[in-house]
Amino acid sequence: MGWTWCRLHEIYSENNVGIVIRPTQYYTSSDKGIPAFRNTNIKPNKIDETSWVYLSHHGIQDNPRCIVHENDLLVSRSGNAGICCVATKKYEGYGAVDILLISLFPFCSSFFISNCINSPIVQQAISRNNRGVALSHIGTNTFANILLPLPPFSEQKRIVVQIDSLLKCLEEINQESETLEKSLTLAKQKILDLAIRGKLVPQDPNDEPASELLKKIKAEKETLIKSGKLKRDKHESFIFRGDDNCYHENVDGKSVDITDMIPFNLPDSWEWVRLASLGSVIGGGTPSTSVPDYWDGAIPWLSPCDLSDYKGKYISRGKRNISQKGLDHSSAVLMPSGSILYSSRAPIGYVVIASNQISTNQGFKSLVPIVDGMDEFIYYTLKALTPDIRKRATGTTFKEISGSEFGKTMLPLPPLAEQKRIVSQIEKLFSILETMHG
Repeated sequence: MGWTWCRLHEIYSENNVGIVIRPTQYYTSSDKGIPAFRNTNIKPNKIDETSWVYLSHHGIQDNPRCIVHENDLLVSRSGNAGICCVATKKYEGYGAVDILLISLFPFCSSFFISNCINSPIVQQAISRNNRGVALSHIGTNTFANILLPLPPFSEQKRIVVQIDSLLKCLEEINQESETLEKSLTLAKQKILDLAIRGKLVPQDPNDEPASELLKKIKAEKETLIKSGKLKRDKHESFIFRGDDNCYHENVDGKSVDITDMIPFNLPDSWEWVRLASLGSVIGGGTPSTSVPDYWDGAIPWLSPCDLSDYKGKYISRGKRNISQKGLDHSSAVLMPSGSILYSSRAPIGYVVIASNQISTNQGFKSLVPIVDGMDEFIYYTLKALTPDIRKRATGTTFKEISGSEFGKTMLPLPPLAEQKRIVSQIEKLFSILETMHG
């Protein structure tokens, strides 16, 4: 009881506009002038102090209606037109440039009215009346006629106290949530770091060492090359530890000491390898969008934007499909299930595993492993190594990791049996962290 509807102009004593005509003529330096509000300083129920302009004393004297007073409503006229905040005592005497300054009658709480104006329902009503296309703008008369609910003054004050209390609780929750989210991310990265160093699970002396796994990969690669299913890598490399206890890499028949490039020590049963040694690094492509026959076929096609909110490890398709014609008339490649798909630009670092045959656009560099059963370990290893991969990216408009550079990524390779134990432990620990996060 006691509430009523009113127009804004019914509850204010003054409605002024800050300096509009050539305000820059009054601008001066911070040591000589008075801070002045602009649209950029006004946020919903908050004041942004990061971008003041300064008006000369002469400019303030020539434009007395631009002077801010305590409890004034400060309203943005353009950009986010219609949002407002309240000038507290701290801002008494500040200037204003191209914003509304509204002084309410004493029976109105500026903070209550500010919260009403910034509420979604009132903002929707304001936006329907805003002018402008590229930059929204609200007129003085239009704003003066907005409809507001008005309770008794004593109830206005009680509502403001309750709103402030709830907002404070919400801010604390958000801060705690952000802290928890950062802690969760750091904990996961630490788990991955321990995993690729051989410190997450104990080594089993009965495991077949990674050196034997590399021999199998090499033998299978030769079989695929002889059958014409795989092209020989012109710069195939092999990393080994020599009699001098240093690491060497054999590339193009030449041995190079790469000990300084080895980032950390590995268990004896592990080996260092280049990513390209484990399979084929494949790019992607986009069929011409002007040819309808290339699209809406049966072949799943993935772009990095499809993964912006994707949380899964395996993926079966993106938002669009391409046809066989689209595949044949582009650089897109149909890759088998188990392929590791890694976004190489915009942004670098999304990684998923194909759960079925799939193709991608040029924003991916994918690995098709030669030996089955390694996809999940490689998946987690690439997640762990993404910060380092990003450092090797090049480009001006946006950074990108090329296919050849991606293939040079140096990976620690454990025995196949240990890979599976590592993946199991990672997922167990990740599950516990997610449960704790809620």
